[in-house]
Amino acid sequence: MRKLIIFLFALNIHTIYAQLPCDNYCLNFDDTLCMCRLTIDTINYSQNIWQIGKTQKQIIDTAYPSRTIITDTINPYPINNHSVFIIKNTATFGDIYGCKMFQGKFYCETDSLKDFGKIEFSPDNGTTWIDLINDSVYNASITWFSQKPVLTGRSGGCKYFDVVLADNGSVFNVNIGDTLLYRFTFISDSIDNNLNGLMFDDLCIQDFVEGISETHFSPVKSKIYPNPSKDFITIGFDNPNAEPFQLAIYDIHSRIQLYINNITENKITINIQQFKPGIYIYKLTNLKAKKRSWGKFITYK
Repeated sequence: MRKLIIFLFALNIHTIYAQLPCDNYCLNFDDTLCMCRLTIDTINYSQNIWQIGKTQKQIIDTAYPSRTIITDTINPYPINNHSVFIIKNTATFGDIYGCKMFQGKFYCETDSLKDFGKIEFSPDNGTTWIDLINDSVYNASITWFSQKPVLTGRSGGCKYFDVVLADNGSVFNVNIGDTLLYRFTFISDSIDNNLNGLMFDDLCIQDFVEGISETHFSPVKSKIYPNPSKDFITIGFDNPNAEPFQLAIYDIHSRIQLYINNITENKITINIQQFKPGIYIYKLTNLKAKKRSWGKFITYK
């Protein structure tokens, strides 16, 4: 397995890939169509232990029989390790003017003190790296639809993560054609814990186009309930000064389904029985104050 991995993926992270029809794609590791977007970086990290395959670790393989990317398919993770894999994407309208939705699954079994993983985003081909889970430096526009993944300790099974990199095109001056990178890192200390490490699967990247906007919006906290729902939803958000917000709801293909102007309260209830079952995105915007919030909800019958 390791020889195969090296043959396919031991590439310099600056390799320029041919453009493929993979602007919206999902790396589930059973399909190789867009696998050229992924690099296991053995150039800068010679002891890299990320491998792709069906895990043979007993605690995982019975519950998760498909191919994944994991810190070694057979052995526990070693001490003093620093391993990295990178997913490459090219900026399109969805990155610049709307949001890039990024989803996936993970499993974690590490020492909870000093062995851990990270997920980072680079808007400039690796010059700047933003911690998607714990950013406190760059004021990036990051909206977590799921709970933030905890990549240390024990996850207690396979967990789901779902994040939107909302308006980072305006924050970091991204242009069409720029190279965007997603970096997954695993780090262990000098103590041997005999544990399985990290696993990822179904890493999906999808554009969401919502119209041109070069304004840098400040994030506003919002929540939606109940979710999922079949009849009514309520969106609550921070609006202590009764400022006017606009609400737009889109389907997963970026088609607008509902628009409401001049919302001055801190919540709004909407009848969604008119919507077909599926996934929808809402966007709350205050143009004057340059504030915005994103969210996702699911409808069913």
